[in-house]
Amino acid sequence: MRLRHVAATVALSIFSIICGAKAHAQTAIYAQVTGQSNDLTSGNGYFWGPTFGIYQDRHSLALVHIGYDVRGSILKNGNAQFSSGLGGIRASIVPHVIPIKVYGEALGGVGIVSNGSSSTNFQYQINGGVEYTLLPHIDWRALEVAYNGYSGNTGGHPVALSTGIVFRL
Repeated sequence: MRLRHVAATVALSIFSIICGAKAHAQTAIYAQVTGQSNDLTSGNGYFWGPTFGIYQDRHSLALVHIGYDVRGSILKNGNAQFSSGLGGIRASIVPHVIPIKVYGEALGGVGIVSNGSSSTNFQYQINGGVEYTLLPHIDWRALEVAYNGYSGNTGGHPVALSTGIVFRL
């Protein structure tokens, strides 16, 4: 009898936690400057350029927010260009007592490498970063680190660092 009571209490607790996750729907647009290692062409140096996108935190449970991110980037290194369009899931932790947000993302999409000829292939990206609230609807994306995977003949694993501004709507 006691085991059934414990099992029912645990099941009810899990159900309450799941149902307690409220829809949050915080939308933001962002623009950032990105520097990415050159693992994709025969050139030297780094790719540099803008990354821009929109994210939405759809659900919230205490300090954790879950949503999605859609982004694009146009990075150049001399005559070489690396462009991408990615989308995927996002999770963030917002402690509310200090004005920061720590987030992680898993994204997938297409990457286009141009260096005389053009190659379009699957790309994935694992991101992590920190945002600092400057004003009620403006954050500074202090640092984002991205690990990229790119398929095809020019496959590689470039690492990118970014900083930028986020406008929460």
